[in-house]
Amino acid sequence: MNPHGRTRRYAVRPFALATALTVIGICVAKEWQGLGRLHFLGYDYAFFYNAFLHVLAGQADWNHLYNPASERAFLTAHGYPMDPHNHYVYPPQFAWIFAWLGLFPFGLSLALWRMLSMTAGMFGVYWTMKTLWPRIRRGHFLLAVAATLTLTPFQLDIAVGNVNTILFALLALAFYAIHRLDKPTVGALALAAAAAIKVTPLALLVAFAIQRRWNVVTRSLSILALGLAASFLFLGWESTAAYAAHFLQFGKQSMANGPAPYNQSLLGVLELLWSKGRGGSTPTWLSLLFDAYALALVFVIGAAMRRKPWTSESIRIGLSALLPVAVSPLVEQPHMVLTLPALMASFHLIRRHPVASARRTYALLLATAYGLQTLPATFLVNHLTRWVPSLYWLHIQMFVSFACILGALLMMARRHASRPAARTATVA
Repeated sequence: MNPHGRTRRYAVRPFALATALTVIGICVAKEWQGLGRLHFLGYDYAFFYNAFLHVLAGQADWNHLYNPASERAFLTAHGYPMDPHNHYVYPPQFAWIFAWLGLFPFGLSLALWRMLSMTAGMFGVYWTMKTLWPRIRRGHFLLAVAATLTLTPFQLDIAVGNVNTILFALLALAFYAIHRLDKPTVGALALAAAAAIKVTPLALLVAFAIQRRWNVVTRSLSILALGLAASFLFLGWESTAAYAAHFLQFGKQSMANGPAPYNQSLLGVLELLWSKGRGGSTPTWLSLLFDAYALALVFVIGAAMRRKPWTSESIRIGLSALLPVAVSPLVEQPHMVLTLPALMASFHLIRRHPVASARRTYALLLATAYGLQTLPATFLVNHLTRWVPSLYWLHIQMFVSFACILGALLMMARRHASRPAARTATVA
């Protein structure tokens, strides 16, 4: 052991940490300044807050809660830009759960929402790490938090005031309760809460059904049904019924905002490449192609999660986290926060992989996936496409990141499945 070498390493660490924090701070400040110039800071939360006010005023019916004229008046009064395709598109239960935030003035309420989201994000990172690593060091946790702070989806979600970071925390809690603590009821509570806030997390129930975790599926649905029934006492049932009837219409309205970079699903990417960045209507065949892709992906992910005895819990966690993003025809950049458990599960698996050559391949995929989600990559793409418009296709970076994570997890699942059982037992 060289004591001088160890001393040098300890001396370098504070410098490296200070440099990393400086770079993170500059990137975050630049991102928020850019959003501020566009008047997008708190933009999504303005729709939420307007819905909260309606619930507090006893106007939880469809005509008030989802009234475009009311939304336009509120956004105009607070200096936000108008877009005819943007609306409050969440279930009435979301506005009911968080209506207490409408008791505060808008600026203070937005600050509280951001504090809640930031706290939820930190807990989400912690729960995910505890699921994968039973014992974690404080330094490793702080490093994971710092890495999360560099991600464009996380910063964008906090800045505009969306709810994806809170959803990430609920899904992380569900994974922790189910896979580490073996408490399916706690996991079901978290999943039901996430589904009451937004419909997308219901895809997680498909993942647990594939794994035959029927206790999680049935308890989640039972708790969700009880929660809906309780909400009807305050909201009535009409607004929920109307929301269900208009759900597909909401999706079409949101999709009208255009392809990537707004929509980072495969459908958004194909639309961008088809229109060459000029916009326009979506051909029917593109929608049909995406439907076939989403269905095929469910079967592929399901097959990977059902492999036994070789498939580890980490692969199941990663693939389950990716499923809501995989099947959604609309993936905005903040939605990519939901891929964080898959990123961390991939890192955990790569560090444990016994084959060096394969480990390098998976590490390259993971580094690419993480790098494409970071703020510097977003800044670079934005600048390049502004200077050279013909590079419009670079705006598919979030989809490429998703594809890299999915590819790494599927390949690791396949590798484990092809290994002889005796060899697996030796390695384990």
